[in-house]
Amino acid sequence: GENLLAKQYEKLKFVGENTVLANYLNPEIRKPCTYQVRDLIFPFGCNAGQYQAVLAAMGNQISVIEGPPGTGKTQTILNIIANLIVTGKTVQIVSYNNSAIANIREKLQQYGFDFIVAFLGNRDNKDNFIAEQPKCYPDLTHWREEKGRELLKEIQKYAVKMPEYYEKKAILAKLKLEQQQIDTEYHYFKDYNRDAGIDTVEIPCKIKSSAQKILSILESCQTASGQNRKIKWRTKVKLRVFCGKSISRLAECDNNSLIVALQNLYYIRKSMELKQEIEQISQYLAKPDIVEAEKAYRELSLRYFKYQLSLKYKSNTQRKQFSHEDLTRNIFDVTKEYPVVLSTTFSARSNVNDIDCFDYIIMDEASQVDVVTGALALSVAQNAVIVGDSKQLPNVISEKDRYLAEAVSQSYPIDDNYNYVEVSFLKSVSQLFPNVPKTLLKEHYRCHPKIINFCNQKFYEGELILMTDDVGEKDVLGVKTSVIGEHARGHINQRQVDIICNEILPSLKCRAEQIGIIAPYRDQVEALTKAINNSKVDIATVHKFQGREKDVIILSTVDNKPTEFSDDPYLLNVAISRAKKRLILVAPEEAQGMDSNIGDLIAYIRYHRFEISDSHLYSIFDYLYSQYDEQRRTYLKKHKKISEYDSENLMFALICDVLKEQNYNNFGVICRHPLKMLIRNKNLLTEEEFRYVQHNSTHLDFLIYSKISKMPVLAIEVDGYWYHKAGTRQDERDQMKNRILEKYGVPYLRFKTNGSGEKEILIQKLHELLS
Repeated sequence: GENLLAKQYEKLKFVGENTVLANYLNPEIRKPCTYQVRDLIFPFGCNAGQYQAVLAAMGNQISVIEGPPGTGKTQTILNIIANLIVTGKTVQIVSYNNSAIANIREKLQQYGFDFIVAFLGNRDNKDNFIAEQPKCYPDLTHWREEKGRELLKEIQKYAVKMPEYYEKKAILAKLKLEQQQIDTEYHYFKDYNRDAGIDTVEIPCKIKSSAQKILSILESCQTASGQNRKIKWRTKVKLRVFCGKSISRLAECDNNSLIVALQNLYYIRKSMELKQEIEQISQYLAKPDIVEAEKAYRELSLRYFKYQLSLKYKSNTQRKQFSHEDLTRNIFDVTKEYPVVLSTTFSARSNVNDIDCFDYIIMDEASQVDVVTGALALSVAQNAVIVGDSKQLPNVISEKDRYLAEAVSQSYPIDDNYNYVEVSFLKSVSQLFPNVPKTLLKEHYRCHPKIINFCNQKFYEGELILMTDDVGEKDVLGVKTSVIGEHARGHINQRQVDIICNEILPSLKCRAEQIGIIAPYRDQVEALTKAINNSKVDIATVHKFQGREKDVIILSTVDNKPTEFSDDPYLLNVAISRAKKRLILVAPEEAQGMDSNIGDLIAYIRYHRFEISDSHLYSIFDYLYSQYDEQRRTYLKKHKKISEYDSENLMFALICDVLKEQNYNNFGVICRHPLKMLIRNKNLLTEEEFRYVQHNSTHLDFLIYSKISKMPVLAIEVDGYWYHKAGTRQDERDQMKNRILEKYGVPYLRFKTNGSGEKEILIQKLHELLS
């Protein structure tokens, strides 16, 4: 392989100034160009992210597209191809292997456009092309239009309506997800009250009372309760306006019951508001003129693309035939006939001579391309579109290549951005050109929302917009655990093989072709393949499964407990996002509760299937209290009278900064979380501790929690020097709170207002908890 690659570089006699490789090698000197863009078409469909990606590709010499799983990378590439072809451009599509680019040809074939494609690259591909090149053009007479040039005007007429349409669709998807999240949390809220023996007073509110108003009243009541005083008369007036005649019943409630009633009402009202917004947007999107505009935009774009192809090939019936020699020496003539060339990055250079080059190169799955072959591919084109996903599997470097690369880096001063071992080509380009357009494709269309939302929260910082529907299907997620024991031998876990064969597969009510079984190791794949003995069931390693999908995915974790390899976030992200309708995880019992990616997945599955009853801790009501925090901060701006709030605000800002700076994107922080709403099993408490926990004013100043599992990570208390001084009654309460947190395994930190080094202490503690 090394000799072949060396030969490819030997063909590169010089770096042409018009190639994008010149920019890549001299990013400080050669800044990428920009172009004016007009009249885009989208014959393969579109959304907001894809529109921006195509616009950036056509308007810039270099652009980057980050495409998480199921967000339509291939569709985006097809639309870029269409726009290049209608403007008379040529393009070479490359990736790290042939299967990755074969998908492009298959999609074009489905639309009848494969006659513009030449699948070249290695010798076998070239032999196949020469042998199978068509003798005649397809009949394109039905693609011709009498007023073809007028189609562009029609397309642009509908194009102006599309941004609002795309925005509405995205908002609708976000609202639906928010609706599901708040309904799930409300379920746990009611569970908590039931377990705690708390009766919820129903408050009939007026229809105009918003969830935000409820939070405002809740804040006033919460503040009064925390200070052991009665609710202010102004708040009671608000309650009377808010609740009408039912105020007399509420007047009989203690502060705690009133707070619970308002919290309950907030969930109900917020859910009602979300449903109303969902209905309004759904009605807008269902309007006949909106539906017609979206359909017409796509269909007219497709007609125009076909029209342009019919013009390009209009005068010919017999198609020009090419030889092997033409594929290198006369590539310019070849690309006139086949303006779309497919190849690997490794072989991209073999498709051009020293003079000619392509207008564009589109590199797919660039996170799996190394900098050596990636740079080689850039030598064949004037412009580049780099497509990939930095959160999925990177390129695999062999130990031999790693050793050689490190030896070279020790002998020559190589910039870190060209580091063969540490940097994928996607990352290299992104770092070298920080100012080129980088478009994140956010709209996800593949997986059930409950499946992909784990990846969304865990790996993509909640940026994905889930366009698939959740209609309450059961068994979307599931875990099968093996009993405690050393079942794995090397990279084979026979117990997990038995569980899959004897328990999971017989229970599935779907065809074998709809099932995929994934494992991190080849040995486990071989053991599963032998045991199942059904060629219709797709069984492969995670690396081999990248780019594929199945209705049902069974993931065998193999190891007795999560290891650095089997728990790798890139590997897990790929594995989970292969499942369209159902994901079943087969894992050791020891993985439950572990601080690992697999442990987080199990916790996430339990949370969404309501299977956390054996835990001593409640999940965090992050939706309610994150909303409450915002309301509280607004309240504090208007009521500056308690000095401790200043210290809390400073600590809150510090925690937020640390979580952001240290890339703890999976953690959130909640202020003043009631201690009684954290503890599930109160049997561990003494009578005195129980009374303390139940008191309305007993809370945690700050609680850092996992956004994935909703479980607590670290409690933080801010202690004023005099108020919390040793020997005081408050110091006794502090010690009691410490004992309670220790009983339930909740780590904590206390910061005194006369202390120092808070940031360093917090970072070190979080590091200890995660190591």
